[in-house]
Parts: sequence; structure tokens; C-alpha cells
Amino acid sequence: MSRALSRTWLALAMTGIATVGVLTACAGPSLPDNAATPGFKDGVAAGAPEAPPPQGPQPAQDAQRDVVKTASMTIRVSNTSEAADKAAVMVEDSDGRVDSRSEDAGSDRGLARTSVVLRVPVSKLDGVVRDLKTLGSVQTAETRSEDVTTQRVDMDARIKALQTSVDRLLAIMRDAKDPEALISAENALSQRQADLDSLRAQRDALGDRIEYSTVDVTFVAETIGGPAPKEYQGFVGQIERGWDALVSVAGSLVLLFGLVLPWLAVLVVAGGIGYAVIRLLRARRP
Repeated sequence: MSRALSRTWLALAMTGIATVGVLTACAGPSLPDNAATPGFKDGVAAGAPEAPPPQGPQPAQDAQRDVVKTASMTIRVSNTSEAADKAAVMVEDSDGRVDSRSEDAGSDRGLARTSVVLRVPVSKLDGVVRDLKTLGSVQTAETRSEDVTTQRVDMDARIKALQTSVDRLLAIMRDAKDPEALISAENALSQRQADLDSLRAQRDALGDRIEYSTVDVTFVAETIGGPAPKEYQGFVGQIERGWDALVSVAGSLVLLFGLVLPWLAVLVVAGGIGYAVIRLLRARRP
């Protein structure tokens, strides 16, 4: 009896120990999901290269840019007129042109100046600017660039749309049988054609600015004072001097006559009124 009881207690003790072991194993610290499998993080093996981001369609290459380049310079020279002549030759040799030229001979208090507006092919702008710098002492120099691609694309699109509209109106006029419809189409065509011609002129001007750069150059004299006085030498020189004096006096007399002409007109009118009054008074005397 005692031996059977001992066996029963032994079995119960072994069962209890097994139960405690199972419970201890279940109550142990739980590992995070990403640590359950060593060497993985968020389902990706540690140390593995990340997948490249999805690539969309490659952007198309940029269209050719349209740039308007301009330059301005101020150059001090000994003779402004000669420097402007040399600049004109440089531009002509570069297949360019001179758009305008103005000269100021200066005075006893101011410097002589010669300003020129040059147009040169954009590909030769840098070379022309370098050549101009050799004409004298550069005081100021500036080169500017303006991107007009958007403006050019917009003009081309508008020209294309207007041309399409003109073509459609011409087709309508060819097929029109109603006089009122024909008149309406003609009026619309006139307006569209005028807009198209104006836009084409603007586009041509823009194209000229893109192809030919503008260079504003001002040549300034190194010393104050106007041109040197004319020298008269020998007998022929004295004759020339007398002729110049005669021309100068005649010009002064003409200017003097123009100055007193309004006063002469007033005096003539006043004299006429006075003469008429005197005649009237004499006619009333007995």
C-alpha cells in the first residue's frame, strides 16, 4: 500500500515538473517578426542591394534654344570718327552691317562722341567684340543673353493656326453659294490674313535678332574740345579764308533777317494803320 502510494506521488511530481517546464517555455520573451529569421529585415536579406526605383520614360532631349545676344561698349580713342570707320570695316568683314551712326564733334567743354549700332552674325559676336577692344581704351563692356525660345515657339504655333484658318476660309469661299455666307467669309479672311501678315513680320524680326547680334558702341574722345581750327596757308589759303568769311557773313545776315522779319511785319501793319488814321482825319477837316 505504501509502495503504491509512493509510485503515485512520484508520477504526480514528474507530471508537475513537465507542466512547469512547458509553461516556462511558453512564457519566454517573444522575438519580433523581423528577428524571427536571422539575416532578414522586412522580408529582405540583410546586406542585399536595394532594388532600384522604378524608372519612368526618359525625358526627350531639349529642343534647340533660341538666344538673342546683345553687347554694348564704351571705348576712349584719340579720333572718334576714324575709330567708327574702322569698326564699320571690321563688321563688314564679318558679314555684318552698320544700322545707324551719329556723331557729336564736341565743344570747348565737352568730349567728341561717335555712336554706332552694329549688327553681326551671332557666331562671330565674340570675335568682333575682341577686335573692337583693340581700337582704344575700353571704359565699359557688357554682353547680355535673352532666351526667346518660348516666344519663338508661340509665334510659330500661332502662325500655323492662322494659316490653317485662312486655308479653311478659302475653301469655304470656293464652295460658298450663298452671297451672305461669301461676304462673311471674305470679311473673316481679311482679318485673319492681316493678323497672319503682322505675326509673320514679328517672327521675321525675331529671327533677325536671333541670327544677328546687336552691338552698341560709343567712341569717346580722349581730350576735351571740338575739332581743330582750319589752317589757311599761302595765297590760295587766303582766298579760301576770304570765301569762308563771306559765307559766314552772308549766313549771319540771313539769320539776322530772319530774326527781325517778325518785327518788320509788325511795323508794316502799325504803319498802315497809322497812315489810314491820318488820311481819315485829314478828310474830315473843312
